[in-house]
Amino acid sequence: MILPFTDLDERALKTATGDLIDAAGGVTRASELLGRPDGDRVKPYSVSRLSEYANLSDMERSMPVRLVSRLEIRVGLPIVSGFMAARLQRDGSVPVGTLCQTSSRNLRRALRDLEAEVDEATADGNVTSAERAAIREDITLVELQLAALKAKVMLP
Repeated sequence: MILPFTDLDERALKTATGDLIDAAGGVTRASELLGRPDGDRVKPYSVSRLSEYANLSDMERSMPVRLVSRLEIRVGLPIVSGFMAARLQRDGSVPVGTLCQTSSRNLRRALRDLEAEVDEATADGNVTSAERAAIREDITLVELQLAALKAKVMLP
């Protein structure tokens, strides 16, 4: 059974969210990284909303998982997801072996995706800049999955 979040857990989650935003280069840069296409330009994510996600005095708002995932991919570090996995492991809600198996499967999937991307990009003997960008993105996903697995086995 997963134990309920305590006030300390809530504060730690807010702190991890702030660390993720800092790792992205600050709230303004994070808003740019999370921006969405709007016509011919990219509309940045709300800076004030991002600030609320990390604000310890506003415990009602948390960064949505989809934003955490997108930002962790861009930063290349599983900061918030690593905290969540460590918390499950710490309270014994999920055995370490289960967490590692899940991360291992995710890593294998990311490696297969990278391999397919490289195979497709090199099939004609010419790798375009768009294909290189797609390969770099897949490499980042592999690194993220590897870091998640490493974080799970590094805990005592």
